[in-house]
Amino acid sequence: MIDADTLRLADGDTTPPLAELVERGDITWGQAHQRAEEFLDHRQDTIDRAQHALQLITENWTAVQDLAARPGTQLTRDILGGLAPEVRFVAQRLITLD
Repeated sequence: MIDADTLRLADGDTTPPLAELVERGDITWGQAHQRAEEFLDHRQDTIDRAQHALQLITENWTAVQDLAARPGTQLTRDILGGLAPEVRFVAQRLITLD
């Protein structure tokens, strides 16, 4: 549980540490342990998903480079135009990073 509290703090979590909640009587040690396990599982899932997403971006970076090399072309407009607004925004940001 202390490891979970340490990681939560290092990750920027501003909620009270689980140990503190136990000491205040807000939760039991069993509940704190369960919350710590849930946090660690969720954190690992988040890490795995982010790493996978970054791997996909890396594997497809040539598409970003191709769009960056052809700004303002009909092909680029057609590709970006077929995307959902939030995806188009990210794509445009990636294109300008290249």
